[in-house]
Amino acid sequence: AAALLVENGKQGITYLFKRGTHEEFGYTSLCTALAFYFILSCWTAGSAVASGLVIPMLYTGALYGRIIGLILVSIFGVQTNEYGAWIDPGLFAAIGAASFFSGVSRLTISLTVIMVSMFS
Repeated sequence: AAALLVENGKQGITYLFKRGTHEEFGYTSLCTALAFYFILSCWTAGSAVASGLVIPMLYTGALYGRIIGLILVSIFGVQTNEYGAWIDPGLFAAIGAASFFSGVSRLTISLTVIMVSMFS
């Protein structure tokens, strides 16, 4: 959790997008960082401070996408065949970041296509 909370947002997103690292973060560290970052992002967005929300939106989406990816790895396991290549928490973090960002902002189709094509 320290690597996710102490580093800046760009470095944390890089950690979450890494593929092949399903044992790097546990459920407690991801859920703690998600709760902390989501509450602070909501507080910042509601205040009158001019601050960017792109990185917090990508970070929050990557956190919940990585949690979903870890759940799927724990259910199906890590498979090395060609059909199990989609079960990777890093890929689910990229899809989660794109889905959260497109759900909060109004850049639904274009940004989702850019994010998915960037990591495929």
